[in-house]
Amino acid sequence: MQLELFTTEWGVRSDIKHLQEQLTELLPMQGKVKNANGNPALEKFRIAQNVVYDIFNNGLMNKGKSLKVLGLQKQDLPLPNEWYAGNWDRMEEIVEIPFSQIIQKAAKEQGVA
Repeated sequence: MQLELFTTEWGVRSDIKHLQEQLTELLPMQGKVKNANGNPALEKFRIAQNVVYDIFNNGLMNKGKSLKVLGLQKQDLPLPNEWYAGNWDRMEEIVEIPFSQIIQKAAKEQGVA
């Protein structure tokens, strides 16, 4: 049995959850981040966080076109449909990899890493 070093919740590893929380505090309530051109990693994080929320809250019903921010396509995810309940554990694994990279780049850009 392999010991897991980190838990993952909604695509966010426990070891970088604090970074995700700090970055979230920097985001506006709606719309792009201020000076999105000067803060491209933070803007990418904002978009990615909205997509990840939509995946795990709505089964990607609203943000499918924005999924490319994670470098994924809809068919990459084992989403639920009328015949299949979905595989949420596998979705965690798939989403965590690109989302962790986005979080880490934004944290470095914003000086919270």
